Amino acid sequence: MNIVIIGSTAGQFHKDRPLIEEELRRDGHMIFFIFRKPGDEHNIMNEIRSHEPDVLITEDLEGFEMCTLTDAVSYNLIHCRQFHVIRSGSTQDGNLSKKNSCLGNISGGRDHDESLPNERYLGKQLSLVMTFVCTDEGMAQRLAAEYPDLPDIVKCDDTYLTELCKLIKTISS
Repeated sequence: MNIVIIGSTAGQFHKDRPLIEEELRRDGHMIFFIFRKPGDEHNIMNEIRSHEPDVLITEDLEGFEMCTLTDAVSYNLIHCRQFHVIRSGSTQDGNLSKKNSCLGNISGGRDHDESLPNERYLGKQLSLVMTFVCTDEGMAQRLAAEYPDLPDIVKCDDTYLTELCKLIKTISS
């Protein structure tokens, strides 16, 4: 199975790359990493497609700012299972930070203080193949309340990597 993993050079996926490769390659998967520098907004859709992914994994909504000419999230055009791991937005003790408690919506009803990079894109229409994997129970509950139309939200029972391995096994068997 071809798995494309997208993250930031400042993110946890970048730091955990050797561990991620070891875990996923153990099951015979081909792994392709795409890391972007913070603030880099170049379109990576052609690079993603070139790997012909069966699974797409992102960290903290990396790349959600890429939109089509009709302003839809470009990831909707990637026809594979997608897991968007959400690690941001919680403090060391697992509680949501106070700055994250006042979120607006995409239509601009109130001020929008994003706790996640690109969070405003969660209010757009998203593909049913997307699963949002939260490492924090509070974040999972908040996203479900703020964005009731999100296709699927899962709370990690283990580490994010263990949870991803379990999810990938369910679709590869």
